Amino acid sequence: MLNRLRVGKVAEEDDPDKEFPLPHRRPHRRWRGRAPALRWGLQHVALTASGERDAYDLPHVHFWCDTDDGVRLAGTRIGEDRDTAIVLAHGFMGYRTKRPWRVLAEGLAQHFTVYTFDLRGHGQSHGHCSGGQKESLDVQAVVAHARARGHGRVVSVGGSLGGIAVLLAAAEARDVDGVVSISAPAVWDPQGSKAVKRATWLFMSPFGRALARRVMGTRIHVEWGNPDPPAEVIGRISPIPVLLVHGEDDHFFPAEGARLLHERAGEPKRLVILPSFGHAEDGFTPEFASRLAGDISELLDAAGDAARTS
Repeated sequence: MLNRLRVGKVAEEDDPDKEFPLPHRRPHRRWRGRAPALRWGLQHVALTASGERDAYDLPHVHFWCDTDDGVRLAGTRIGEDRDTAIVLAHGFMGYRTKRPWRVLAEGLAQHFTVYTFDLRGHGQSHGHCSGGQKESLDVQAVVAHARARGHGRVVSVGGSLGGIAVLLAAAEARDVDGVVSISAPAVWDPQGSKAVKRATWLFMSPFGRALARRVMGTRIHVEWGNPDPPAEVIGRISPIPVLLVHGEDDHFFPAEGARLLHERAGEPKRLVILPSFGHAEDGFTPEFASRLAGDISELLDAAGDAARTS
């Protein structure tokens, strides 16, 4: 079992891979509005958004790692040392101790070693959110961190923005043994659902970016490089197994996008459409985490059987 390390111990700057506890809160500049009640309310929301406490109930240790483009990421390793590791990437305006993602991480940690982390521009990680363009580098960095710790198999799991990131990372680096994308879009459609239009406004509007930074602690990059959408790259992941999970009640991206991703993906692949399931973290429960753990095990077993018979 992993033991909690002594609080207050810090990592040496020349040893960025050293695991250590860190307070899960990034400092926020004080909001300078004139109304004291509104100022306190926004500060409270911002602190909650960045994570006010080290909230995991299972044994865990924290870590830093750096991406190829020089962005430092904050993460947490949860659970026992096991052969299979999960690299878990959250969605837009998420962070690794946000309650739904914590529920999923700790549920998966009952079966695997879980490496959960803050995407760039979120939580304690440095950098700026790029809307999917560079988050694949974040996934690759944490996958390499997990590989360096001797796990025999590493599976990347992501939801929404994290789902985009794990698909692009697997297509680019081909460095994982399985990919699970939850509630990811197939194509870029800024004029899609009302929820997508709101998210697009946050990215494109100076006021929206300021609001995201002040209230949710999410720093958004002012430019977007329009990378290839997941539907254009998912075919390059095969023969790495892919599991696509989507909800019928997703208010961001319709389930037709998941069906398109499944159609474009190579074997081995599996599509799970869940009724009464919303968008990504909306459906994260202990029961969902347990089911997902079983689906991941089945996916890896099927891929192993296919490799042995080929």
